[in-house]
Amino acid sequence: MATVLETLVAKAVAIRDESCAKVQPPLPELPDPLPLNVTGLPALVLTREECEITETEPIELVEKMAKGELTAVTVVKAYLRRAALAQKVLNCVTELLWDRAVARAAEIDEYFRKTGKTLGPFHGLPISSKEHFSVKDRYVNASFVAWVEKKVDKDAHVIEVMESLGAVLFARSTQPQTIMHVETETIIYGTSYNPYNRNLSCGGSTGGEGALLGFNATPLGMGTDIGGSARWPAASNGRYGMRPTAGRIPMGGLVGPTAGADSISGAIGPLAQSRRTMEYFMKHIIGSKPWITEPGLLPVSWREQALTPGKLKIGVLSSDGVVNPLPPVKRALKIVVDALEKGVPGWDIEIIPWKPKQHDYAWELTSQLYYTDGGEKVLELLASVGEEPLPLTKWILTENPYVRKQDIHSLWELHSKRDAFRAMYAEYWNESGKDDGHPADVILCPAAPGVACLHGTAKYWAYTSQWNFLDYPGAVFPVTTVDQELDVPEKDYAPMNDQDKFFYDLYSPEKFVDAPVNLQLVARRFNDDVLLQAMKIVENALGRDS
Repeated sequence: MATVLETLVAKAVAIRDESCAKVQPPLPELPDPLPLNVTGLPALVLTREECEITETEPIELVEKMAKGELTAVTVVKAYLRRAALAQKVLNCVTELLWDRAVARAAEIDEYFRKTGKTLGPFHGLPISSKEHFSVKDRYVNASFVAWVEKKVDKDAHVIEVMESLGAVLFARSTQPQTIMHVETETIIYGTSYNPYNRNLSCGGSTGGEGALLGFNATPLGMGTDIGGSARWPAASNGRYGMRPTAGRIPMGGLVGPTAGADSISGAIGPLAQSRRTMEYFMKHIIGSKPWITEPGLLPVSWREQALTPGKLKIGVLSSDGVVNPLPPVKRALKIVVDALEKGVPGWDIEIIPWKPKQHDYAWELTSQLYYTDGGEKVLELLASVGEEPLPLTKWILTENPYVRKQDIHSLWELHSKRDAFRAMYAEYWNESGKDDGHPADVILCPAAPGVACLHGTAKYWAYTSQWNFLDYPGAVFPVTTVDQELDVPEKDYAPMNDQDKFFYDLYSPEKFVDAPVNLQLVARRFNDDVLLQAMKIVENALGRDS
């Protein structure tokens, strides 16, 4: 007889499989064995039109629908079919919403036919989200077996806003157990894979979105980020991802075990095919004034021109002083700095070194503030159906020396230390402008010590969590891919500590064939518009029309 856990897992998997089976026409048989890099499979499996649609830049896709060159139904069916293929090769989907998405797209087409007008700035654009975003009348398990039969009766607020602006929700994607890993593996769905190299992780916790994005199986995904959960998957798959300042994008309707525990605030952010799409998302979500219905959001408008005209100062953080970046990341930093030093027409770009400031102490405080109940709620939920903690759950929760149950007084003390650190770092940032009155606009830094990680090895995410702790917006962008000849290990490398040694000992370029290399830009709190406008200049320096 099956156990409760086995019965619940089987139910969730059946829901996923049945949803993927609705895709028409059915997918053909795939190569066996699959290649390590599966990004070429769509050209062999999908129609030419489906490939053209799913490989078109998202805003351009909206423009085509607005001109009547494509219908919303045609576009969403193309993405549903490509997402079904992604599920077969990457195990990254928890549910495809065929009925809902096709019906919604048909409504949009009918509106356009009758009025000749678009429904909004996202007219007909398919969007996807990680599974713990509430979807009306659907199950939301948040990667806990105990919640497989948990059903909600309302969409998450951000989904409501996006659909009011013309978008079409079509897919939901995998996330890790407890939603607190930067890899994606669960007892329910197993391991999700990277499309460029299936031996590597697709990142986490918004890992399924990252895999869909890297496979061009979604034009725009929505994820959460409390320690890097939107940026890691985007970076692992060579795409764009952002963690906005907390309180800017609607958070209502997310399902998780630690609701109300906001010692470090999570944020919803976009994972996208382009910088332009991320900015489009931020601009129009904020422009919809979501704070009117979600009072925890701040009424801060998006600025079309947030940078000082003609002037950009960039601090370059080459290492956080705890774990040094690996050879591909060091090379990527050099590529970008060299490009910026050559200049961008119309901009006076100043590059300054940015030394790390107590990043190890920030991680110590961050680790304590993630689980101020000592992980009690999460562990109880797992144990309620006999769900065993996975190795990375143990690493962040029960093997983490900083995690312990706080009482009210020790929690106050931690909050005081957090606020003192934020004040210290604000002053540190101010010092970058002491000579000219112009502090750094952004920091350029690694998104992680390396690239997409080997499965089970993502045990350091402080290159992203540092900025969550400060509540600074950060965004990642692609630079290059691992080069087998250029990205060789340094001879006689002397590790700074055990963590540094762990990552350096794991590295050799042949393990990371075809892996994308991304970097990160960070701005000060509420300077989300500064961040993306600075990224445009960086991308222009790299020869991209961003």
